[in-house]
Amino acid sequence: MHSTTSPLVAADLAAIHSSVAASGHVWPSLQPRTWQALADIALDWGIIWLAVWGAFTMGRWAALVAVIAIGNRQRALGNLLHDAAHRNLSTRPSVNDRTAYLFLAAPLFNSLTLYRKQHAKHHAWLGDPASDPDFIPNVVNKGDRWYHAYARVLKDPSTWAGSFFGHLLSKEVTAWQRLGVLLWWAIYEALLTVAFGIHFALLFGLLWMIARATVFHAITTFREMTDHYGLDPRGIFTYTRDILDRRFVSTLLHPHHNGYHLTHHLFPHVPYYRLPELHARLEQLPFFARRAIVCHAYFGGTRAAVNGWGARHA
Repeated sequence: MHSTTSPLVAADLAAIHSSVAASGHVWPSLQPRTWQALADIALDWGIIWLAVWGAFTMGRWAALVAVIAIGNRQRALGNLLHDAAHRNLSTRPSVNDRTAYLFLAAPLFNSLTLYRKQHAKHHAWLGDPASDPDFIPNVVNKGDRWYHAYARVLKDPSTWAGSFFGHLLSKEVTAWQRLGVLLWWAIYEALLTVAFGIHFALLFGLLWMIARATVFHAITTFREMTDHYGLDPRGIFTYTRDILDRRFVSTLLHPHHNGYHLTHHLFPHVPYYRLPELHARLEQLPFFARRAIVCHAYFGGTRAAVNGWGARHA
């Protein structure tokens, strides 16, 4: 019978949990707080609405700023959807899933069911080219720097289509799931029209799509590459980075502490806002400190997240 989890992934999970148990440390409660997730969702949507309103009232230059802000917050909502897939928004599954559908999955053109299924495979078969749906193949050529690899992945048509269309073009999405996303947008645009007028509603839709095609795609591609790209796909520790929060840069590239990706893969049911605390506690364990890939910056130094993206001799 085919295993449901890669033996390499299972070994790393067993090792870290054994190390935690042997440490004798008293770990705090890491249960989800529903109010925290709802507050972050409200903040992200609030920024998006303010950005659209600014473009609506101030014109083209404000529209450029709006596209950047919207694309960034789309990525933030996507990271919250990621937590919803792990049921980390609420201790009540129904609240978790309804919140995700209404405010995260449908607006981002995604099916929560399909997202959860694909993401479970990513965790179980991390780094396996045949089974990991998020696996990014090596695109490095001789003499390349990190930004050459990034540009190639960024320009890949299938990668761009995934950012722009979400699950709408996926063969794994049922007709009803696709209809649910389209119906959500029809109702939402109708409500905007009633509340603010047809011009505001059309502008919202236009800016949303432009942001998805540009800023959201650029941030999403970079984020996915910083998680695993350029590393040794033989287990969680060798194939996953933790990137310490870098304030503004992390807010731009890894909203909602998504940079603590190694910590997340080791403890996937810990909510996003508890990952920095959990990472700090894990660093006290010799086993974790010895094996973890921890980046202190994105672009510069020996512990940068982009290290390993270019040719080895470059």
